[in-house]
Amino acid sequence: MSTNDPSAGETILREARMSWWALWPRIVLGLAGLALVGWGLLRQDHLGYGVAGFGALAFLWFVGGALLRRSAMSVKLTNRYVVLQRGLVSRHTSTVMLNRVESLDVDQSLWQRMTGYGTLTIRGTGSEDLRLAGLSDPVGFQTAARQAIHAAAGSANF
Repeated sequence: MSTNDPSAGETILREARMSWWALWPRIVLGLAGLALVGWGLLRQDHLGYGVAGFGALAFLWFVGGALLRRSAMSVKLTNRYVVLQRGLVSRHTSTVMLNRVESLDVDQSLWQRMTGYGTLTIRGTGSEDLRLAGLSDPVGFQTAARQAIHAAAGSANF
């Protein structure tokens, strides 16, 4: 049963991805590589062209890696499941039924609280823990998951 198939009776309540703030070191290193490109091209000699080539490779490596890493993880909350998908070429999917969720834990440092990302850990009975590091708005996802759990249980009280 696919979480994207409306005929299955599931609706996607919330989706989340890795936050750009979780990837800031890679972005900064990529921008440093871009600065090396500019500096190397201003020199207009063999050393400068070598530095520019190195900077371009560093930019592609770090920024491209950040883009791939961000697009390789997604988590969806449906009215029945929490589904974590990881990977681009090969895919690993973990699914926890809402009625099997024991706890939803959020861990955030001060910097993560200020920038709105953190780690959400979903513990389910009889299944592996889903650890979602670098998730954007983990508190909002936690709140939506709690509401979905109560709704799936038939409880009207939040």
